[in-house]
Amino acid sequence: MLTKYDFMKEKTFLGHPVGVFYLAFTEMWERFAFYSMRALLVLFLIDSQRGGMGWSQNEALTLYGWFNFIMYLMSIPGGMLADKYIGQKRAVQLGGILIIIGATFLATAVEWAFFTGLVFMIFGVGALKPNISTMVGGLFPDGDMRRDEAFSIFYMGINLGAMIAGVAAGITAEVYGWNYGFGLTAVGMLIGQVVFYMGRSHFQDIAAPKRKTKSEVVKNQPFTKVEKDRVILLLIAFLIVMIFWGAFEQAGGLLNIYADQYTDRSVFNFEVPAAVFQSLNAAYIMIFAIPVAAFWAWAASKFPKLSAVFKMGVGTVILGLGYLFMAGAATEKGISPDGLSNMGWLFGIYLFATIGELSLSPVALSYITKVAPKRIVASVMGIYFAVTGLGNLLAAEIGKQTENYDENTIFWGLVVFCVVIGGALMVFSGKITKLAHGINN
Repeated sequence: MLTKYDFMKEKTFLGHPVGVFYLAFTEMWERFAFYSMRALLVLFLIDSQRGGMGWSQNEALTLYGWFNFIMYLMSIPGGMLADKYIGQKRAVQLGGILIIIGATFLATAVEWAFFTGLVFMIFGVGALKPNISTMVGGLFPDGDMRRDEAFSIFYMGINLGAMIAGVAAGITAEVYGWNYGFGLTAVGMLIGQVVFYMGRSHFQDIAAPKRKTKSEVVKNQPFTKVEKDRVILLLIAFLIVMIFWGAFEQAGGLLNIYADQYTDRSVFNFEVPAAVFQSLNAAYIMIFAIPVAAFWAWAASKFPKLSAVFKMGVGTVILGLGYLFMAGAATEKGISPDGLSNMGWLFGIYLFATIGELSLSPVALSYITKVAPKRIVASVMGIYFAVTGLGNLLAAEIGKQTENYDENTIFWGLVVFCVVIGGALMVFSGKITKLAHGINN
């Protein structure tokens, strides 16, 4: 961690250490690589006409769900590897190299190489993702107010990469073939590693491995009554996070398939590739992140007792209401002569899903770190990533229910389930928040 004196000496740009921008651009290209692969994965697996795997929809969703689940789990050993052994800088470099290797295997579109590539991608993202975020915070001394703004810059880099990815990968795969689409993943991560290497001097020793001395090792103590209540609150929060991502992450699975098979994507005699719609979430985040944050800031000034739990409930309800668009799409598909629905429905669901995400995700992450007993914060963050992965696995299982029910039933089920759960959170937020013993937001 840099001291205040080190920060004053650090070369800055727009009031921030230059390292912030190198990290933001590195993460932009890493997310470009990941979301390029994510946009194409399920579509490649179910394709039987253009060199894909020719799998069934359920088989593709099963792989998609387990891939995301394991990838999030790998963030736990990825963080431990950096903290105890090689440091965050080397972990980011290792993760980038593994992603490049994995993407190169994916680009061959040969079955054995494809699965080998997915394994490399899992280990690569697990090593890179948790550590590059930690490095951003390490560029600032404790209590520096510029840290939040730096993370906003970093977050914009993430979404810029994700927004470009769906468009670039979708069009490339459509025009040139799957292997070229997956090849973009390797190119993106290679650029990211070059950027990271160029900025290495600006990271100094912020990312060295952290080894505890004997005096720093604290024996486990029994939880106090307050801590036990907060752990119960954490379990409730984790349940909501899992439910939310289970509904939200239909994006890369069921919604991706719906865009591909049941959506009229023609625009002036050009058929928009289904993967392009994966860019909508990131684009909406870049447009609405500041307005949504401003709204909640205004709401907090008007209603000081407005809790994080209430906001999480609102985010879940908004996400649920978004699936009304997909219920409308499924209804139109059923009565349309060509069996296709208008692409406008997809714009609607991704808009509501994004507003819901902006209302829940940053709030939940911040609140969980505040509520968690200090001695287990690192473990709690590991569990948070694991729960996010479980949400992705749940999303795949929901998507697979098209084998038993039609899409309209599933979409209406998501509407009802999310609205009921979110509404219950809002109603009982006061009682639930009491478990935090004074921590409201």
